[in-house]
Amino acid sequence: MPHSTFSQAQVASLIRAIDSDGYAVLPGWASPAQLKDLQDWVTQTVASAGNEYVALSGRRAVEGTPLHDLGGSRNFIDLCRRITEGATGERSTDTGLTQTLRCLTGDGGRKESLIFHYDSFVLTTIMPVCMPQSGERGDLLMLPNRRPLRRSYVRNLIDKLLVDNTWVQRYLKKRCFSDDRAFTRIVMQPGHLYLFWGYRSLHTNLPVAADALRATAVFHYHNVHGSSSLAGRLRKALGTVKGQPTHEDVPQT
Repeated sequence: MPHSTFSQAQVASLIRAIDSDGYAVLPGWASPAQLKDLQDWVTQTVASAGNEYVALSGRRAVEGTPLHDLGGSRNFIDLCRRITEGATGERSTDTGLTQTLRCLTGDGGRKESLIFHYDSFVLTTIMPVCMPQSGERGDLLMLPNRRPLRRSYVRNLIDKLLVDNTWVQRYLKKRCFSDDRAFTRIVMQPGHLYLFWGYRSLHTNLPVAADALRATAVFHYHNVHGSSSLAGRLRKALGTVKGQPTHEDVPQT
């Protein structure tokens, strides 16, 4: 986990990689010992849930694990802030991260796969904890940097509605299997940290075998429309708990 700050040159390098390749990687974000502890804990958590899909939102849900410390790490939050500000040219007022641990396995895990979406946050980071070594691994799939940052929440909502419908989802699923070269496919490794523009990139994960386990810690930074009164009313109408990620942001990543 991060124990030191990053130089301006390192931050600029990460931004360039995300802009040009669609994503950047920080290898060995979790130490082998931390990763082993997390994997054991995740395995136990999933077993307690009947070996089905599990999503734990917020720091409290992972208290006592390295993920709790990571979600509140000043160095990690500062890195996300500097990357976001360096890319947007605007200073973010966000002082924390929105996080979820997402565990795909069983039939529920398959239902939560191949749902293409845009995030509401500028920066999305993912640290895989458990990944299948063969077969259906649940690789990250994206069409990177497909839209700009919208100044209007309504325009952002239109973007999402154009994607979140049966016809477009069916087309994208068919296309990813018939022409996978059109997509950026990321074979993620446990313990590494992957960063991309979640707001701008249309993304999803490929299916995971029902008897396998894919567990990822997802951290979001800077909700573009977090101060929008319309967004707030819609979240309230949908029954979203304040401070927790909406369904559109985390459960499909």
